[in-house]
Amino acid sequence: MLRALFAVALLSLACLLLRAARLGLAGDYVDPLGRITAQDEALYTNGAIHMAQQGGWITPVFMGRYALYKPPLLIWTAALSVKLLGVTRLALRLPVALLASLAAGLIFLWAAEARGWQAGASAAVLLAGNRLWHGLTSLCMTDGLLVAFYTSAMYCLFADPWLESGLAFWGFAASVAAAILTKSVAGILPLAVLGLYWLAAPPKNRPRFQRICAAGMAALVLAAPWFAWQLAVHPRWFWTEHVQVEILGFGAGAPHQTSQENPALFYLMRLAATDPLLLASALVAVPAFVIALRNRSAEATLLACWLAIIAAAVLGWQYRNASYLLPIVPALALLATTYGPFSTRSTANWLLLLACAGAIGKMALPDAAFGISFQEGTVQKAAPPLSEYCERARGNELIVIDAVDDLYASALPLAKLRYATVGAPISAGPYAMPFDYMGISMTPDQFANLPKWQPVFRQHLREWGLASDDPIGSLIVVASPAELAALARAHPASDFFAPMKYRAVLEGVAPQEFVGVSPDYFLLLSREPQPRQTPPAWGCRL
Repeated sequence: MLRALFAVALLSLACLLLRAARLGLAGDYVDPLGRITAQDEALYTNGAIHMAQQGGWITPVFMGRYALYKPPLLIWTAALSVKLLGVTRLALRLPVALLASLAAGLIFLWAAEARGWQAGASAAVLLAGNRLWHGLTSLCMTDGLLVAFYTSAMYCLFADPWLESGLAFWGFAASVAAAILTKSVAGILPLAVLGLYWLAAPPKNRPRFQRICAAGMAALVLAAPWFAWQLAVHPRWFWTEHVQVEILGFGAGAPHQTSQENPALFYLMRLAATDPLLLASALVAVPAFVIALRNRSAEATLLACWLAIIAAAVLGWQYRNASYLLPIVPALALLATTYGPFSTRSTANWLLLLACAGAIGKMALPDAAFGISFQEGTVQKAAPPLSEYCERARGNELIVIDAVDDLYASALPLAKLRYATVGAPISAGPYAMPFDYMGISMTPDQFANLPKWQPVFRQHLREWGLASDDPIGSLIVVASPAELAALARAHPASDFFAPMKYRAVLEGVAPQEFVGVSPDYFLLLSREPQPRQTPPAWGCRL
């Protein structure tokens, strides 16, 4: 069976790497219904490239500032891959794809041990054919790592619910520690599953309470050093960004949402839209699943605890994101294949046939919300013209207006990059850092008088524990289109990349040369081109 596990993992890896190599950076939707793009991939990529090329492996950065909103395991793995293989989107995405493929192998093994190899193969096909799984585990994002570690922890409990063997005990503890180092408090959910399982499972299948405590303590001890280091070395930044903004603000507060649906409806709609086959297969398995729970089945109890804890966490976390559904997908695949009407060994071939037919249908409709795509390209319309600009190898700074690239430019080897937004500034509070105080964001007037303000902001950054001027002026907050035109006039040596809606404001007014690069975007190129001091350190086509 071990050979079959690795065969499934290799097939899964081949599918994910094919997609990872062909899809542009941040080039897909994490929410196909809401059209929310994978912006975070560009953010993590910036940190991974900086770490691989300039060091600073303990504390991730983004555009020169500390990036402590998430723990660093994803950036560590991506940076190590880049260090070994070079800066390519395949290298950046390889660690997530590899670990997710191993997780797919564990799901195969779980279902195969419960109902036979056909059920295992069906579970693997349902998993590989899921839009969220296929999309998120082929990107350099935390969601793919997190679901891999969840699955590993759950399999350890399935294989040895008492956690008596060293392999199961340390496998569970290490998986939880890795999950914590991937996504902070979300990583402790397997411990919550273990606690609920201890309460609900039949007495003969429960781990000893001391064993639970030991596993939890081992996981926390393994994960704790990074958090302790940041709290000791960067206490103000870590506490504000990681705890107050990320956990208390977005997790327990009332952050701005991308959708106004109620939470249950939001997630149910996306679960149904991204994989109606998996949802229907899981729903028809519920009657047999309930019977197994009434019969006190340990395996059914563990699966129920997995589903319940993840569902409660997703609904309880205040910020809504379709990617939060990913950890429930492997559990639904197991539910469908081990308790569905075709889960018996005599009928399992029909389920495998249905799963394969469903996967083929999804590949035939790659643009549907449930579609599985291996097409080359990106949903980021700004990415191709920005890559072409990068290939010009200009030494002028580039200012991207309104972050229309979803931070794609931050991953490119540009001489100097800034962003500018037109509209009301984001004030510091429970959902944002005081970047205006640090000079990371500034007004056009402050930017125009940068030599005057730089010593002030340098001191403010040092108050926050950052001894670097690199992030100063990363974002320019412009109040109106007219002020944007004034910004371009005041900085003739800067290049600008902007959406076409600002053409009437800037063309003929700004001193730079207007260059239309697509129907949606244009460049303002300085008439004072500057040579680069060094050639681009990696390719411009990410």
